[in-house]
Amino acid sequence: MKSNKLGNTGLEVSRLGLGGIPFQYISQTESSKIIQAAHDRGVNLFYTSRMYRDSENKIGVATRGFRDKVVLGTSTHKRKKTDGRRDIEQSLRNFGVDYIDVYSLHNVLTMGVLKEIMSPGGAYQALEEMRNAGHVRHVGISAHQPETILAALEMAAFDVVEFPLNIADREAAEGMIEEIQSRGIGFVTIKPMMFGYAGDASVAFRYVFSAKPDSTVVGTYNLDELEENLATEEAAAGDGAAVSRDEIINAIAASERKCFKVFCRRCDSCVACPQGIDIKRMLRLYEYFDRYHSGEWAREEYAGVRPGLQNCDNCGICERECPYHIPIKRELAKARVDLMPRRSPRRLIKKKIFGG
Repeated sequence: MKSNKLGNTGLEVSRLGLGGIPFQYISQTESSKIIQAAHDRGVNLFYTSRMYRDSENKIGVATRGFRDKVVLGTSTHKRKKTDGRRDIEQSLRNFGVDYIDVYSLHNVLTMGVLKEIMSPGGAYQALEEMRNAGHVRHVGISAHQPETILAALEMAAFDVVEFPLNIADREAAEGMIEEIQSRGIGFVTIKPMMFGYAGDASVAFRYVFSAKPDSTVVGTYNLDELEENLATEEAAAGDGAAVSRDEIINAIAASERKCFKVFCRRCDSCVACPQGIDIKRMLRLYEYFDRYHSGEWAREEYAGVRPGLQNCDNCGICERECPYHIPIKRELAKARVDLMPRRSPRRLIKKKIFGG
């Protein structure tokens, strides 16, 4: 297993790491088998979150015999200093350790949340104090929007950034990665398999590796999945072979057939909407709402977009001209309902009739 330096932290991490989401759904025995097998094959980065129920406990039990040979990472979704400190103390107990290598602020969705955690009395202070006390070695942040990450890096000294990067969500490759790496900050990508929706694992991993992150964390539910991921990582050895645009487009099409969801190709072929609506941006907002369950962020962003979807007259020009035949009208119709403020008349009617 190839390893990389994690920014300027001094840590060496395997190019492929294991994420903690699956461990909350499987037994300790199964989790330990996966973690031991991964460790035997050179995986040394294990990343989870306080949100993922007992995953910290299971990772702690499984790595107890080789704690000094692994990098443990976890995160808090709490926003206040007192709550954040409690989470860190609980994580230490769950892992059964004296220190945690990387502790992150989890899923910072909006600029409002970022300001809250970075303000006096915010969760960042808890991480900083625990770092000074030696219980946290390095402080990280995870988010789904490049603008949030870039703003956070101007506010404080973060050591590691976690960010989703995959064949459908390629925005991070457009400037943000270079900024992170130029600052010597560790870069860990998440969701390389698009929540398991990726139709071609080889293309999915090759694309992510071509961006040269320090590590890519993937969730694994059983030993068969682990073996497939390790084999794919090995095949993509050599810092990631270049992935062609056609490969990406074909892989996204395969993903749609696999999961019955729609993914914008980000091809910039959209015709100009007669009503001035930014079609690609609207589709991206709805993808985050629908796929990443980032409703708060998507609605906040949508509220500032003009013109909004209420201006759509359903003319269908965008759909007719889409080279990949995406059902844009259907997606925008769903977005028009779901991205409205929570207490808008349309949403209240939908909730009353459909329970949505």
